[in-house]
Amino acid sequence: MRKTLLLLSLALAASCATEAPEAEEVHGVQLLAPRERLIRLSVDLRGVHPSEAELVAIEQNPELYEDFVDRYMADPRFVARMGDLFNETLLTRTGDTYGIMVDGASGAQVARAVGDEAVKLVERIVADDLPYSELVLADYTMANPVLAAALDLDYPAGQTGWEQARYTDGRPHAGVLTMTSFWLRYPSMGGNANRHRANAVSRTLLCDDYLARPIVLNRAAVDQLTISPEEAISTNASCQSCHSTLDPLSAHFFGFFIPDDEEFTEDPLVYRPEREQGWRDYANRPPGYYGLPTAHVVELAEAIAVDSRFHDCAVQTVFQGLTQRTISDLDWEELAPHRAAFIDGELRVRPLVRSVVTSPEYLAAAVVDESLQERIPGTKMVSPSQLSAIIEDITGYRWDFAGEDLTTAQAGGVPVLLGGIDGRSARARTYQASVGAVLVHERLTWNAAWDVVQRDFAQPSGADRLLLRYVNANQGPDEAPEAFEEQVRFLYLRVTGVPLPADAEEIAALGEVWRDLRAIEGSGERAWAGVLNVVLRDPSVLYY
Repeated sequence: MRKTLLLLSLALAASCATEAPEAEEVHGVQLLAPRERLIRLSVDLRGVHPSEAELVAIEQNPELYEDFVDRYMADPRFVARMGDLFNETLLTRTGDTYGIMVDGASGAQVARAVGDEAVKLVERIVADDLPYSELVLADYTMANPVLAAALDLDYPAGQTGWEQARYTDGRPHAGVLTMTSFWLRYPSMGGNANRHRANAVSRTLLCDDYLARPIVLNRAAVDQLTISPEEAISTNASCQSCHSTLDPLSAHFFGFFIPDDEEFTEDPLVYRPEREQGWRDYANRPPGYYGLPTAHVVELAEAIAVDSRFHDCAVQTVFQGLTQRTISDLDWEELAPHRAAFIDGELRVRPLVRSVVTSPEYLAAAVVDESLQERIPGTKMVSPSQLSAIIEDITGYRWDFAGEDLTTAQAGGVPVLLGGIDGRSARARTYQASVGAVLVHERLTWNAAWDVVQRDFAQPSGADRLLLRYVNANQGPDEAPEAFEEQVRFLYLRVTGVPLPADAEEIAALGEVWRDLRAIEGSGERAWAGVLNVVLRDPSVLYY
């Protein structure tokens, strides 16, 4: 039956396109209609669709759009959305426990806590409207009881959520630069001498990945690297093109460093101040930041905080996350006003977000200027967390498996099937349609549809039901044609946010689905579950 439903839903999607009204055109792009505009904004800033009342309001008065921007940024769900967005750069939510165990906590709870330490600092910055520089300047970390127990943190007594906490092992505090979880995610031992960690700082905070730089080595240099790597690094001009700045960055993190001969005897969760001078035993390059001498990691943080590249990277991260575009050299002119909004807003995230989501390029439905067609998408794809939140908001159903949301839990691999990331092998989102995304969408909505049917038809009154308000279990297109049509129209409006036209073909097509399923399954409930599944699998749920 599921195969039949998949074919039927795809056929419906292909056959039910309606002629859109002439679109508003600005800066070489055609803008979304008011309803679609608000849906995109709500999905990006809150992870769910707008209410019908909100959609009617924006349709009647499109000038309310900027008011909705401010309203959605004040929604608590906005903070979590920004955490999701910045994790696409930090890549700390990997599902790994790194061998950490906490009494009374499951492995999944430990993995979630460890993966969230850096992300929760971002969320605190957004929630409290702090300057983004707090990411490296914070003289605290963020922890919940599980992480506090795992890392022996000074955590506020009596609290249960994510709160400010401090390490007790003598380390300095400098935001993400001194988080144990960050360095568990980006480890470094032996001859690597913290270079992996230095590149993680450069990639995540400055958007400059040393590993992406073009390097040409001659045969003599390669031979020298195999015999005496440190000598080659310090004397070869090609090596020094990166290592002249990479090694001084690396020198800041030896308090977290474990030599190879101590790998299996030392606790990787403990900072060792006595090792801060360990750089002398490796590259012998003192701490520094692109030519600026820095004595320790706190001075490194202060240098990063005022670096224009740090500010540009934040703008790039937010812009790419909200527009689903990969920045190229051609985009920097477009980014200039967003950067100005960020700087004028004293490095706060909300003014930057507001600048991006009110730009014509963000609201593009189609591109008129051919030179922009490869750079500006007219359709976006939801992330795993967005899909989960949308379906739960509509149906009340969460795809729970052993206490974890299967749509977003890394252990099951489902997020990657949906085009998401796992922080390791899948480090960048995929925005193209795929078999995996269609399969996960189908399985999720089938479970959600059956859950709704069971709950709704257990209620005697339609007014008490979530979605199936206008029919009873055995009322189909033949038994109650008017109620059937009203129910289908309500479902599409609730699921897609767009009313069906008067002559919509979906009514008759879903009538055939209902008849066929009841004949095969012998159950009106299963027939309605099938109809609801088809509606929930409308392409506009995945693509917006």
